[in-house]
Amino acid sequence: MGFSEIAQEIDDLLRQVENADVRVPEDSALISIAIDLVPVVITQLRRGMALLERVEAFYGPERVEAPPQEDDPFSLKGIGFLISSEFAARDLTDLVFFARTELRQCLSLLVATSHRTNLDLETVASHCEAGTRRLRKALVSVESAMYEFEQREAPRRKWFDVEVSLQIRKLYWNLRRETLGRPTEDKRMAERLRSVVYRLVAFRELSVYPFLRIDDRIQLRHLLKRILEWLYGSDRSEQEGKRLWQDLVSFAGILVQVSQRQELQDHDRDMVARAYRRLFRRTPPPAEVPDDLLDDFDNLLGLDDGLDQLILARIKPPFAWREALIRVRDQLNRPEESVASLDLLSE
Repeated sequence: MGFSEIAQEIDDLLRQVENADVRVPEDSALISIAIDLVPVVITQLRRGMALLERVEAFYGPERVEAPPQEDDPFSLKGIGFLISSEFAARDLTDLVFFARTELRQCLSLLVATSHRTNLDLETVASHCEAGTRRLRKALVSVESAMYEFEQREAPRRKWFDVEVSLQIRKLYWNLRRETLGRPTEDKRMAERLRSVVYRLVAFRELSVYPFLRIDDRIQLRHLLKRILEWLYGSDRSEQEGKRLWQDLVSFAGILVQVSQRQELQDHDRDMVARAYRRLFRRTPPPAEVPDDLLDDFDNLLGLDDGLDQLILARIKPPFAWREALIRVRDQLNRPEESVASLDLLSE
């Protein structure tokens, strides 16, 4: 099997993954359809792992490109070509190895969860969604690396509807702003929590709600339930209210890490680069940040606290943006870090 055949298989599997809708309404009887997704996702994960294994074999140690015929393989140029080819192949196989490891973990977790006696359909749905997302990301990343190795132009893949993801990030950012500050009195605590309740209920009425991660929706639902029980309970302790507020603050802080979605990473990296060029690479530089660019910056709210302050204040002097744009650009170019989680379901 050569490059063309592998590339075609990746394309076929990506189409299957894109057609598998794992958006499950976790708060209704329809959650039962999650069990129907399990064999579909398991089959796709296994096929993806087998496909990545073939990629790893094809670009393995023996796959070192020969230098161009007009070059002496023992010349400095020829040796340099061999070293460059070897390192490129190693980078590709390392990427494949880590992708396979991650998919294997997703598969093991999904199989183990689906075989439990007391089946938790919400957890099954969450693992199906996570497996599908990771498989797609692995395939697109490996596909891109393969095309780069072969010095060909990779297919343009649409990760997700970026407009939907931007709306979700704005929702999470607004929730985080709602939780800033710490109420000190029980009366004030009730007012703040009641305000948050209205915001959480509003989430569920929005068209983007089904596109929130299943885990996020489940956590939001359970947090909403705990807040309502505290607000309308007969024994409303101040200590429990403070604990609720701290859980809400922690959860809101985790939600803003939605910016690690690949489609948002791509969007943010491109926008920050364009903004920096427009403000600091043009001759002569603009005297003020243009209004249309200030409007575009609204789509970066929730990405970085320092940048948020500049966006909200609509700061006009370009020099005020330089440090924040450089910092955000560097953050976006770092390898992705693992996202923390918060378990509120046992409360």
